[in-house]
Amino acid sequence: MKRGRHKERQQTETVQQRPPTGPLAYLEVLFATMAAATTGVLYNGFFTSREYLLPLMTAAAGAALLAVLSAVRRWRLTSTLLVAVLGFVVLAVTLVYRHTLDHGVPTVQTATDLGTGLLHGWARMLSVGLPADVTQDLLITPVLITWVAAFVSTTLSLRTRAILAPVLPTLLALVIGLLFTAARPAAGAVVTAAFLVVSLMLVVVRVSRLETALVARDPDEEVVAAPEPAKRRLVGRIAFGIPVALLVTAVGVGGAQVVPVAAGTQRFDPRTVTPQRYDVSDMLSPLVGLKGQLKETPAQELFTIRITDDGGQPLDRVRTAALDNYNGSLWTADDSFLLAGHTLPPDPNLEHPRRVTAHVQVGNLTGPYLPVLGWPVKIDATGLGFSASSGVLVGPGADLQGISYDVVGEVPVRDADLPSAVPNLSGSAGKDTQLPPGLPPELEQEATRLTAQASAPFAKLVAIEKYLRTLPYSLQARPGHSYDALRRLFGANAQDRIGYAEQFASAFAVLARAQGFPTRVAVGYLLRSEAKQGDTYRVTTADAHAWAEVNLARYGWVSFDPTDTTHRATATPDKPGDPQLPEAQPAKVDPTLSSGPGTGAKVLAGSLIGAGVLVVVILLTLLGIVIEKVRRRYRRRLGSGNDRIVGAWREVTDRLVERGIPVPRSLTAVEAAAHAEEQLGEPARSVAVLAPIVTAAVFYPGEPLEDNVRDAWDLSTQFRRDLRRSRGMLRALRALFDPRPLVYAWRDRRRLRGALKELQEG
Repeated sequence: MKRGRHKERQQTETVQQRPPTGPLAYLEVLFATMAAATTGVLYNGFFTSREYLLPLMTAAAGAALLAVLSAVRRWRLTSTLLVAVLGFVVLAVTLVYRHTLDHGVPTVQTATDLGTGLLHGWARMLSVGLPADVTQDLLITPVLITWVAAFVSTTLSLRTRAILAPVLPTLLALVIGLLFTAARPAAGAVVTAAFLVVSLMLVVVRVSRLETALVARDPDEEVVAAPEPAKRRLVGRIAFGIPVALLVTAVGVGGAQVVPVAAGTQRFDPRTVTPQRYDVSDMLSPLVGLKGQLKETPAQELFTIRITDDGGQPLDRVRTAALDNYNGSLWTADDSFLLAGHTLPPDPNLEHPRRVTAHVQVGNLTGPYLPVLGWPVKIDATGLGFSASSGVLVGPGADLQGISYDVVGEVPVRDADLPSAVPNLSGSAGKDTQLPPGLPPELEQEATRLTAQASAPFAKLVAIEKYLRTLPYSLQARPGHSYDALRRLFGANAQDRIGYAEQFASAFAVLARAQGFPTRVAVGYLLRSEAKQGDTYRVTTADAHAWAEVNLARYGWVSFDPTDTTHRATATPDKPGDPQLPEAQPAKVDPTLSSGPGTGAKVLAGSLIGAGVLVVVILLTLLGIVIEKVRRRYRRRLGSGNDRIVGAWREVTDRLVERGIPVPRSLTAVEAAAHAEEQLGEPARSVAVLAPIVTAAVFYPGEPLEDNVRDAWDLSTQFRRDLRRSRGMLRALRALFDPRPLVYAWRDRRRLRGALKELQEG
């Protein structure tokens, strides 16, 4: 029996030490390289162009070639790692940072940029808006991920016998790519199908090669021809594996199209939990400063805008801010701004838009909001922030003087089908229909009254707009747009039914939301014909304005202006003591004190965070158990021959403890083996063979033969495999995370020390 085991071990070591050769080995390397290259295609959803493909594909191919070279030359681990690092540096310098070279020679800037990119490139990828320009600081991280995935996958393929080991690095690279691209996958189904096919074919070829390698080598390391039946089995296995791989791929990709959670529309985006470069959340609502601008004397020029005439209907306004969050007192923006590239993501709800180009030159405009036309899709400036959820552009700070940029915006076409448009309530648009608790009955009744005679959704919006335009306009009206301020517009006192753009735009948004329309308040500036010189408008503080925008299916955000600035009211001075800031928020509409949707959302968010923390703690605990077991196994393989044999026996006793069979130190090895056979039966045969070897190692004064040490560890490994086969994969997985061997060993040592102490005291 011992000779048979020695022969089998010799065959296995021969397979592991000799570099794999032949068509199957080359085919396996090809599939590993293709799997790594496939993960690089994902970044098509990250970058604006395909310039990134050459460095990533070169990284996959170059890493695979170096891994093959290191396996063929039988380089040690340190040499292999050194070659991998040097190869990556050469690739990064020649393809990613080639602009820093001086006549092909690396410079100090090359080293600085490379170090900065490796340290901070991943963070930059999480702070930039998508799609992003192909720049060196954004490209270096995908190149590194692809290089590592290809090199490690190919190395594991050629130097190990674990079936699934080469697939894991590329799978990890795929997951990382999905995190970086978030909800913008590049042909997700195609990439997934390609990765599955290549990975499954890698497994099929790997299984066939490993079995063929064992059959084709004898104990003397002489390569012999595989028997004809073995060749037929090889061909049959590959012929069977190819259709199975294609079938599994078809089922997996087809199921992903059916299961809602796999649609990709609500994929986790790490940008939502990372610190943002542009934080404007603590700023006062720009709607509050509207009256101050309008009353400024003389009017101050803020910026100029030159619009390229495309022959369409002239534009009469530019937007700076979009306010979509109302708490009953203030309209604010719930935006997250990322660093903008030259290409900006379009409004997914806007179909067949009209594109308008403009050049903006900023003068005395106070930041951070910048003027845009419709929804911006292209911009030639750098260092700006953009919100992909609202289409708002921001500058790098409060001082925007001197900034100039060309911007291309998409605006909805007001065609003959617009009156039949319906609200867009898909995805996250539903949040723009929400109102805080405490809506005054006057506002709710007025919304119902104004829309009662209209049947079509668009007609309801027009009815609200027309009525508000009949109300008198006056800058002498009290400021503020809280529920209480809006209620005065519809009260019995005629002197209170006046306002300006702040109140009228807010009233339209609240009334429309009360009828279920997704609405927001836009703040910006009017483009007046009298301020136009040639094709350039000179915009001043007197042009400040606010209006409402409604999200309509196929048309995106459509403007409704409920303010008629020509319908002037008799001057009504502000009441003495009226504040020039928004009115105090009534306690009954305070979202932090109410039991409305805001509180429920906070409770839900807190519960989710608590659950997430608990899950992370559990996962870290399980990971710690596995790491400690691996560490103990490694330490038990060190030391003298007798120590290593005892270490193999302790591995066996750990496996027994995981199966609920404790092995006290008071039992001899033979007694413990008999107890294990009594409990487990056939799977414990290797324990019975190991027991005499352990007994000899404990009591024999000299060092054992190296063959005995190898036999002990082979028997330990065989016992673990037999247990897995007899109990199934589920119990084997549970045993992997079982902490009882760690606890039992600690408790056993404590009892032994207690017994020794009692002996010494006695």
